[in-house]
Amino acid sequence: MRGGNLMAQTEDILRVLLVESSLNRAEVIINTLRGTKRAVRASRVDTMEMVREALTEKSWELVICCCPVESVSAVELIGLIERLHKDIPCVLMMELDEIASFYSSGAKDIIATDDMDHLSFVVERELGSLANRRLARRCERVLYESERRARSLLDSSRDAVAYIHEGMHVYVNSAYLTMFGYEAMDDIEGLPILDMISAEDHAKFKRFFRHFSATIDGQPETICLNCIAADEGEFDAGIELSHARVENENCIQVVVHDKRHELTAEVEQQLKQLREYTELTGLYNRQRFMEELKHYIGMASTDTASSASLLYIELDNFQKIRDQLGGGASDIVLKELAKLLKNELSEGEIIGHYSEQTFTVLIPMVKEEEVDSRAEVFQKAINSYNVLAAGEKLMATCSIGIARISGSLSSLERVLENAERASITARNKGGNHIERFRRVLSEESSSEQSTEWEHRIKSALAQDGFCLYYQPIVSLHGDAQEIYEVLLRMVAEDGSLIQPNEFMDYARELSLLTEIDKWVVSHALTSLEEHRKIRENTRFFIKLSEQTLNSEACIESIYDELRKHHLEGESLALVFEINETTALSNLQQTQEMVNKVRDLGCEFGLEHFGTGLDFSQSLSTLEVDYLKINGAFVENMAKVPENKAAVESIIKMSKKAGTRSIAEFVSDAHSMALLWQMGVDYAQGYYIHEPSEKLDYNFDSEE
Repeated sequence: MRGGNLMAQTEDILRVLLVESSLNRAEVIINTLRGTKRAVRASRVDTMEMVREALTEKSWELVICCCPVESVSAVELIGLIERLHKDIPCVLMMELDEIASFYSSGAKDIIATDDMDHLSFVVERELGSLANRRLARRCERVLYESERRARSLLDSSRDAVAYIHEGMHVYVNSAYLTMFGYEAMDDIEGLPILDMISAEDHAKFKRFFRHFSATIDGQPETICLNCIAADEGEFDAGIELSHARVENENCIQVVVHDKRHELTAEVEQQLKQLREYTELTGLYNRQRFMEELKHYIGMASTDTASSASLLYIELDNFQKIRDQLGGGASDIVLKELAKLLKNELSEGEIIGHYSEQTFTVLIPMVKEEEVDSRAEVFQKAINSYNVLAAGEKLMATCSIGIARISGSLSSLERVLENAERASITARNKGGNHIERFRRVLSEESSSEQSTEWEHRIKSALAQDGFCLYYQPIVSLHGDAQEIYEVLLRMVAEDGSLIQPNEFMDYARELSLLTEIDKWVVSHALTSLEEHRKIRENTRFFIKLSEQTLNSEACIESIYDELRKHHLEGESLALVFEINETTALSNLQQTQEMVNKVRDLGCEFGLEHFGTGLDFSQSLSTLEVDYLKINGAFVENMAKVPENKAAVESIIKMSKKAGTRSIAEFVSDAHSMALLWQMGVDYAQGYYIHEPSEKLDYNFDSEE
């Protein structure tokens, strides 16, 4: 929205070159132009040399020549504008009886000297026409740049990608050329795609292609065929078709997956079963469950709306059952208990066999009472199982510990530790209980951990024990700027890197987030100032915490750093961003921060946008410059229609609001192509470039 306002402000300034010998008449004309509700910036000249100098050195929206001017010929003036290739409308003003002799001069209009109403009308008309011509040229440049950049990104893709129109190749990337054994685009351009498919599969492909072409808005579809390379060697491949546009023409994107090195579906499924599931219970094994837990923790560390809970279900009396029944029979008990738990799963819940007598369940719910209710369901399922051992009827029981996964508690080890500790507390109460872990800093062990982390964080702040990583944010539509997001890491004593989710929750509890934000801003600006000596258009995105949002002194600190690094007033230098959920929870403070940031010449963005129940609430409440679309929508967007619909909705809203959109977590070529077609402004993710210590991404992809 901010960018739109700046453009509007620029277009409201009317720069006029006034060729007039009379100062009084010039004042009358300028006052008339001010009546058009524009800020008029006029320069008066009265010699041809002054005219030439003004046209060469400055930009103008309008030239008004009041004839006669002794040393300036109206015809020569118009000829000079044309020779300099300046798109500036020239209007002549003269006595009524002289107008007819200038009809062929090339002037945009000729106005009687005293007809100021006619002048106002002509100015409005010509400025509107000029704005349309400039917009058209700008759109042409942007279209060229966006297509060039999109092709560059596709060229660097590891996937074999082609575009076909009416069955013919119109573009292929390097991976496609390599797969089919061609050296250059010229060797394949205009070649029918049928030439890449073996003759026995032609009929099969034609039927598939006709069916796909008939559904213009259909989802991507895949077919397995036998393909032919340039050396006439054949190979099996999966060919995925999706609808696209190239150079404003409808076409079809083709992504080819070489199956020569792929395992059979049956073998792949068997390996997946061995890798991810326990043979005994058929549930996720510990490693696979940990991957799911890491995913939830990663989401929670950046998005409080993605909070979830972990249930740690430990069987109370399983050892007694094993001792009395033996190993084989007790394995059957475990298998049956696992089946009972699995049958109780609700949509979105994930269960794993964590250890011999422990099951773990991920519950994607925020409200504690709902999670507690789900824990009771699993407890009752275990209690429903009875076993007869040595003539004794034993009821299976369990102790369940609950740990919350949220932005303030997002370390994998600590989540597991907290859930296990809660389970131990439940068992110490006699078993068959449910306990929720509630962290209290005054507890001895928690206090020791907190004290240790407080020392480490404060030492890192004082001794530069942090470091910065940078991930590029790439324009998909021709913006020539270099943009990076600044990411924080802590350096351990052994030189390894500690991710933010391991220490930021402690920093939050110890009220150290503002100090960390200040450290990041200071060191990021040092890096930016140095890099701008080489690439002057570079800008950084920097995250701010909720604690900084409520800090009066932080803005003063940011201003001091901008001034120190000679970046004050540089509107293209910094964009500060904050989590959408945090912003909506602190509306007044956020809007105040937005205003203060803009007063410093910086811009503001909302990250992980779309986490709220109503997407439009954030835009209607906060006037921001950027929206970073929640990565949960972008990830797997090509395969999940709901995600694609959410992304499309956010992009449409951002365009309506005049706000630039960024898609994070871009992970594959197809998602990149979809985002470009949808009109997203920028993209970020590991598919483009992973975070790096160096500002070394090649934004000038043609070089």
